[in-house]
Amino acid sequence: MYRRLIYFGLAVCATALIALVVPLALASRDIVQANQLSAAAAKARAVANEWQQHGGSHGDDLIPIPVSDSPGQVTLFGTDDEVVGPDPPQAKRAVAAAFKGGTASDIVDGSGYVTAPAYFDDDFGVVLVSLTPQELRTGLLPRLGALAGVSLILLAISGGAAWWLARLTVAPLRDLERTANEVAGGDLTARAPSSSITEIEHVGVALNRLTGRVQELLDEEREYTAELAHQLRTPLTVLSVDVDAVDDPEIRERLDDDLASVHQMVDEIINTARRSSREGLHAKCDAAAVVGDRVQFWQVLAEDQGRAFSQSLPARALPVRLTADDLASALDILFQNVFLHTDEGVAFGVEASAHDGFIDVTVWDRGRGFSEGDPRDAATIGSTRLGLSIARRLSEASGGALLIAEEPSGGARVTLRLGPPGS
Repeated sequence: MYRRLIYFGLAVCATALIALVVPLALASRDIVQANQLSAAAAKARAVANEWQQHGGSHGDDLIPIPVSDSPGQVTLFGTDDEVVGPDPPQAKRAVAAAFKGGTASDIVDGSGYVTAPAYFDDDFGVVLVSLTPQELRTGLLPRLGALAGVSLILLAISGGAAWWLARLTVAPLRDLERTANEVAGGDLTARAPSSSITEIEHVGVALNRLTGRVQELLDEEREYTAELAHQLRTPLTVLSVDVDAVDDPEIRERLDDDLASVHQMVDEIINTARRSSREGLHAKCDAAAVVGDRVQFWQVLAEDQGRAFSQSLPARALPVRLTADDLASALDILFQNVFLHTDEGVAFGVEASAHDGFIDVTVWDRGRGFSEGDPRDAATIGSTRLGLSIARRLSEASGGALLIAEEPSGGARVTLRLGPPGS
C-alpha cells in the first residue's frame, strides 16, 4: 500500500504535467518560430533598403547579396524574372504575395520564408529570406530543456509530498498491525492507538472492542473453571472421611495417596484458572533471582532433616520467558518431590546456567532415582505424575522442555530448560 500511494501520487502529478507541458512546448515552438521569422523579416527589410539605395533592379544593376550575421539565405527577385540567389520552389507563394505590394511570411515543409518589397523610381523588386528547419528552431532546445527541468523538479516535489502523505496514511495501519501481533502473541492488554483517519480509527476501535471481549470471555471461562474445581472440594472432603473409615491400613494409605494427588490437581486447576498473567510471549523473569528466593525457602526444611544442600547460581541475571510465579511453582514441585520421595539426610542441590541460548535450572538428589521404568517416562510414575506434568507444561510454555535423567552416582536429575524472553 505504501508504494501504491506513492505511485498514485506520481501518476497524478505526471498526468497534470503532461497536460501542462505539452501545450507549453508547442507554444515555445511557435514563439521560437515567430522570433526567427521576425529576425528574417528585419533582415529582408534591411536588404531591401540597401537595394533601393543602389537604385536599380535591371540587368547588371542587381547588387550583390550583402553578408549578414543573422540566419537565413537571401534571394533577390526582379520584375523581369531576374533572380539573384537560390530560388526555392516552396517560396513561390510568399514571393507572389510580395509582388502584389506587401510583405509575406510562410512555413512550408518545416522551412520558413519571409519577403520584403524593394521600390525604385519606375520598378519593383522582392527580397526573399529562406530559413532551414534547423534555423527556424534555433533557441528551441534551451527552452525545452528549461521546461523539462522545471517538470522534473515539480515531479520530485510531488513525489516527496506523496511519500509524506503515504507515510502519514500507513503509520496508523502499522500501529494496528503491531497491536494485532501483540494480541496474537497473548498480550490482551494491547490496544490500538487513535488515528486522525476516520476509517482507520473505526478499525482500531473495532479491534480494541474485540480484544476486550476476548479478555472478558477468557476471564469468565477461568472463573467458571475455578468455580467448578472448587465445588469438587466438598465431595473430596466427604471422600476423605470415608477413607478414614477403611479398616485395612494398606488400602487406606493407598487411598490417602490418591486423594492427595486429586487434591493437588484440583488446587492446580484453581490456581491456573485464576491466574491473571498467562504464559506467553510477554512473560519474563530473572531465573537466578527466583531460584535464589526458593532456595532460601526450602533450605530451612533441608536443615531440619539434616540434608546436605549445595547450590550453583551465577551472579548475573538469567532472563527467561516465564512469569516469576510460574517458575516458582515449577521449582517448588521439584523440591517437593525431593523431600517426598527421598529419605531424610539425602543430599540434594540446584544449579542454574545458560546453555545454547536456553537457561537450564537443574534440581538433583542422591536418592534412589527413578527406579521404575525408563527415566524419560518418570513423569507418569506414581504420585510424581501430576507434579512433573505441571513442570513439563510450564517449561514447554517458555519454549523449552523438561529433561529427566539419572545421576551417575545414583539419584534423580530433573532440568527445567527455559527459553529466553520473546522466543
